[in-house]
Amino acid sequence: MKNFIPVVIECIILAAIYGLAALLSQPLRRWIRAEEPPFPGWAAAAKDLAARLARPVAVLILTWPAIWLLMLFPGMARWLKTNPLHLTAWLSLWVVMALINLVEGAARQFYALREKPFPVADLLGSIIRVLLIAAAIFSILRMELGVDISPLLASTALLTAVVGFALQGVLSNLLAGMSLHITRSVVPSDWISIGDVKGRVVATNWRETRVRNIHGHLTIVPNSTVASSVIHNLRRQTPMRRHSFHVGASYADAPAEVIEALLAAARSVPQVLPEPAPEAFITEFKDFGINYVLRYWTEPSQELCITDGDVARMIWYQFKRCGIEIPFPMSDKLLNDFMQVVYRQRSMPDEDEAILRRVEDLKRSDFCTRLLVDGDGRALLGDEDLQSVARSVRRLLYTRGETLFRQGETGDTCFVVVLGSVTGRVEYQDTAEAHEFEFGPGSLAGEMSLMTGMPRTATVVAKEEAELLEIPYRAFACLLAANPEIPAILSRLVAERAAKNTAAYEKLKAMHSVDLAETLREENILKRFLRILAGGTREKAPIHR
Repeated sequence: MKNFIPVVIECIILAAIYGLAALLSQPLRRWIRAEEPPFPGWAAAAKDLAARLARPVAVLILTWPAIWLLMLFPGMARWLKTNPLHLTAWLSLWVVMALINLVEGAARQFYALREKPFPVADLLGSIIRVLLIAAAIFSILRMELGVDISPLLASTALLTAVVGFALQGVLSNLLAGMSLHITRSVVPSDWISIGDVKGRVVATNWRETRVRNIHGHLTIVPNSTVASSVIHNLRRQTPMRRHSFHVGASYADAPAEVIEALLAAARSVPQVLPEPAPEAFITEFKDFGINYVLRYWTEPSQELCITDGDVARMIWYQFKRCGIEIPFPMSDKLLNDFMQVVYRQRSMPDEDEAILRRVEDLKRSDFCTRLLVDGDGRALLGDEDLQSVARSVRRLLYTRGETLFRQGETGDTCFVVVLGSVTGRVEYQDTAEAHEFEFGPGSLAGEMSLMTGMPRTATVVAKEEAELLEIPYRAFACLLAANPEIPAILSRLVAERAAKNTAAYEKLKAMHSVDLAETLREENILKRFLRILAGGTREKAPIHR
């Protein structure tokens, strides 16, 4: 009993030393790893090694003050003098721990400095570390303290057999995890598909593999299931992901137009990669229409479903503007729904009412309130004149994120914003900062290209779902012919407006080599209007790239 009490006190003291060392070293390790080294490379490696050695070194340092305090008590002093090997064994253990951490850290930094992945997986490294520590403990017990470890090994083997029988499932996952880590079949950041689970591997440990699926939820898959399943690795050999979107179109729609609309819809989604380029083709001819498939590529992310939805949304708007119909098979229910749609369409405004709506929208726009007015502010066109123009005007719907036109493109149309809003972006050649602006209802977009023949000076994108009137080349020619005063007035207004913006235009990437001064002179703009009235060809300003 007398010998038992000092042993208990000794164990308590050693546990307190370890606890205090862990408490003091943890903030130090966080500080070392959080601070950015002034010189990367070797400095970062040295700091990582210092963080790994912080705890065992702290234990070794704190041991000596603890021994000094114990020597103040006569009973403990006699115990330590008669059992000096206990202190030697304790110090030897932590020296070995420091050496293990030092070797592991040096090996990891060796590969890190050469920018190569460490060949030993984390799970396998943890297993090796535990085995080395266990071997060190048994060796110290045998060599330093003279303990016969044979009964201990035998009891350990028996205990291992009992625990192994009781924890078959856990051991199955452990061995499967070791196999996966050795073969590196699945590593964090891989995109995989295992049965119904599809997503990105975020972590692996002794028991499980954690996968963040495409819906953003965390799925925990046991390692035994991963090891026994067929794994589809979506990241090897390429990190890109191919999507296939199937859609049908009417027999009345030309396949070339349908394919071009599908490709335009895919290109309008920012997440779709330009390379490899999207592709579309016919898959089969059905009773109710022609089936097409659109293929495009994206980077792996948690937003795959959102990207597919954006592409589908763009396809609908593209088909709507191009007049492409998506067919559907007729059943009794669908036929009744179809008849209801037809009945509702009969009550919709006819063509004349639609033209009158376009006229009212034009009268409220900047086109009529700012451009088509004389010096006294009177309108140059009446309702009858605007009706002839409105017959060639189209009402179009654009969804959020769709591009009306891009900077540098040639354009022979302009747009009137009826509902919603669009944003413009002008990029300059000599500065990284772009100029952005917004158009609201009644605003004009793209009129300078239509009137001058110059390339587009900005990229305009729908900020939200927007309804616009498209004024094409033919409608503009009809507008110029409606009143003989309009060509001269418009040419003067456009020349004045262009003169104010010439300095900005010269900075544009798409127009930096164009002879702006000559092109934007009033007489040259007037000549272009006269050519439009005469039905001449659509001339475009020269672009030198």
